[in-house]
Amino acid sequence: MLSGDIPPNQTIYLKNLNEKIKKEELKRSLYALFSQYGRILDVVALKTPRLRGQAWIAFSEVPAASNAVRQMQNFPFYDKPIRIQYAKTKSDCIAKADGSFVPRDKKKKQEEKAERKRRPDDAPPSAAANGTRAENGATPAPFRQGNTSAQEAAAPNNILFIENLPHETTSMMLELLFQQYPGFREVRIIEAKPGIAFVEFEDDVQSSMAMQALQGFKITPQNPMAITFAKKSSRNFTKTLSNESGKPIGCKEEMKECYVVMKRLKKDIENRDPNPNMTNPFDIFTDEIVYAILDHLHGDPFSKRSFSSVCKSFYFIESRHRRALKPLRSDLLPRTFRRYSSISHLDLSLCSLVDDNNLAAVSVAWKSTLRSINLSRSRAFSSIGLLTLVSNCSGLVEIDLSNGTELTDSAAKAIAEARNLEILRLSRCKSITDIGIGCIAITEKCLSHILQLQHLEDLILEGCHGIDDNGLSTLNHTCKSIKMINMSNCQSLSYIGLSSLTNGANSLEQLILANGPSVTSDLAKCLSQFSSLRSIKLDGCLVTCSGINSIANWSASLVELSFSKCSGLTDECLCFLAERHKELRKLDITCCRKITIASIEGITKSCTSLTSLRMESCSLVSKEAFVLIGQHCQMLEDLDVTDNEMDDEGLKAISRCSRLQSLKLGICLNMTDEGLIHVGRGCSKLKELDLYRCAGVTDRGIEAIGHGCPALEMINIAYNSKITDTSLISLSKCSSLKVLEIRGCPHISSVGLSSIAMECRQLSELDIKKCFNINDNAMHPLGKFSQNLQQINLSYCSVTDAGLLSVTRINRLRNMTILHLSGLTPNGLAAALLTCGGLTKVKLHSSFKPLLPQYIYKYMESRGCVFHWRNKAFQEEIDPKGWQLHLGRPS
Repeated sequence: MLSGDIPPNQTIYLKNLNEKIKKEELKRSLYALFSQYGRILDVVALKTPRLRGQAWIAFSEVPAASNAVRQMQNFPFYDKPIRIQYAKTKSDCIAKADGSFVPRDKKKKQEEKAERKRRPDDAPPSAAANGTRAENGATPAPFRQGNTSAQEAAAPNNILFIENLPHETTSMMLELLFQQYPGFREVRIIEAKPGIAFVEFEDDVQSSMAMQALQGFKITPQNPMAITFAKKSSRNFTKTLSNESGKPIGCKEEMKECYVVMKRLKKDIENRDPNPNMTNPFDIFTDEIVYAILDHLHGDPFSKRSFSSVCKSFYFIESRHRRALKPLRSDLLPRTFRRYSSISHLDLSLCSLVDDNNLAAVSVAWKSTLRSINLSRSRAFSSIGLLTLVSNCSGLVEIDLSNGTELTDSAAKAIAEARNLEILRLSRCKSITDIGIGCIAITEKCLSHILQLQHLEDLILEGCHGIDDNGLSTLNHTCKSIKMINMSNCQSLSYIGLSSLTNGANSLEQLILANGPSVTSDLAKCLSQFSSLRSIKLDGCLVTCSGINSIANWSASLVELSFSKCSGLTDECLCFLAERHKELRKLDITCCRKITIASIEGITKSCTSLTSLRMESCSLVSKEAFVLIGQHCQMLEDLDVTDNEMDDEGLKAISRCSRLQSLKLGICLNMTDEGLIHVGRGCSKLKELDLYRCAGVTDRGIEAIGHGCPALEMINIAYNSKITDTSLISLSKCSSLKVLEIRGCPHISSVGLSSIAMECRQLSELDIKKCFNINDNAMHPLGKFSQNLQQINLSYCSVTDAGLLSVTRINRLRNMTILHLSGLTPNGLAAALLTCGGLTKVKLHSSFKPLLPQYIYKYMESRGCVFHWRNKAFQEEIDPKGWQLHLGRPS
């Protein structure tokens, strides 16, 4: 019986529940999940063989039950979608309340069940299928007249066929009608045949609900909709509709274009040599040609999913084509082994729990193909799992073990077995062992093993405080193949140890010594022998004039220099360095507060080929310097002038840099919309724009950016009080937008954010903190369209339990901050946490800590989620520290 045949009542029936969950925990979870819709009288869940995976929930009112059926259909609950319909009989608790309860023994129930089975055979046939009423003169049949046999012939399925539509009906109109029902997927209007359309749902139960609710709905007074189930042949929905419209349904635009081309090609071939057996135009191509088509879909995972869903041959082609894999959870790995046989790049950074068994399984499944693996956010594995991995996967050339706090010297020794390794990342590998060294599990003992790798090219030892000059002096040689060494935050290292480490590394191209030894003439001289050196980063180091002058005299032709937060850097040193290394491409002088416009004059005069210049908080540089940058450095692709005297004239000059992709203008208080209009006109390749606390920016400037920079991927307009929904509607034209920061913009509402959600499907990070006018109306479009969203900050917004549930249905969501949401209840929070199985980090107010059931914490922590509790008081001001910026920079 379809749910459409059962009248709405106070009790709902749930099936497809996870049978492994204990009975009491299941009842508690269901109560927490459904109590948001109304008062619950009873939850019934049994573990008998016949009733496993099922439950009944009795509400005090019918509207509450109806809302639960509509909103929670296919809700992911303990990794399985819930199937919901109204219960066929009245619950005992409700019958007792209204006085109609009659005790029934087991035998009587069995007799009633048998009677219900016999009843359809004895009853007269119904006048219409699918619960429609017979024509009795008073109520006309809502289906299309004169064609009842067509409805009877179409079995219930997930696709509805709509007729009698006005010719001016658009897909948007139908989408607004049908998307209110659970399971809605898409609408397709047949352009060649106006007046008809197809609507697809996830299953036949959901399509039946929509059909029953909208049957006979009048879009105009003369056009009541006639809804029936679509006829489905053995082919899928896409192919069925493509026969009528010439276009595929359910695919991305890229696949639509490919399909149209293939249809034309098939027609041409059939005209030359008719072949009735050819049903798939792709059959005439080799796999390599189809792979080339797939290569164009690499930026959109939904297009690849659409491709593999078209037919079985596409499914297998996509499986063979895939080389990179980034699973959401480690428990999903076994499903990928059979489907994807040629994975070479495996990224497990989203899988917080990866044990030795997982690594062993990976090493067997992709023994001959795996080339790189990322374990930078994973834990629970040991040196045993690493040894198994590197022993079986002899082709490994890259391993990322950053943040491996439990790794010890034995893990480093295991890595040494990867003889073909070229890139090794060991940043922040903290451990506490008696053979380790304080905060890092890399010592000179295991370093000697690592340096024996013949093909090692990148060595990252960031934060290895235990590596000192004495230990490095025992090394006889280093890898001749090594090209990059990162010794950042190695504070026990001087030029003596560095000389030992780099001895024999004639191929060295990049050296990173951030927050390390002082830059003296001795350090510069020990590196002067490396003629291949192209990049050196000395961020946070104490620099001396003698050291900078020695670097300027190197024979190596440097292309990248980084002096971020180097307090000893002066105009004289920087100008001399720029004059001697005119081939410089990248320069970072962030927070070098002693330099003035003199340095900028020297840089722009000598280094006209600069592609990246970062000079945040260079407070002594005057506004005329930025005009010089725009006039002489027009090859720039990356420019950071945050917290400087940039004005509209400077931006006008900068707009000449047509290759600019990243522009950071945060806290530039002298610029206005006029400057941004120049940027929008001249920098069409812009991908990243930071306008943090730019008080002079309004909707007019943002509109120019949205119109002139269609490739924009990141924008920060936080704490700009003049920004409204108009800006977000303009930015919605940038379909590649991935990062949006609009915190502290009080005039932005759900209208603007909904536009972003519907048009910018690649959105991955969203910060709407203190956007008080954003409520649940924006969360529903986010949950539906923003399936790439990974990080969101909802603090201080007007979002309630229902809105949060919509967002947490996004499978890719990893990081969520929800502080001071007045509409959030403990039950709603518990339901949201149970919904989103991929969360790895959640920030909550500490007041919720005692209110959530303990089983919630256990369940989330078992999935690798970490809770961060904050006890910050509620702040009524939008920008409590902003006054300092408007009165001048603080001293």
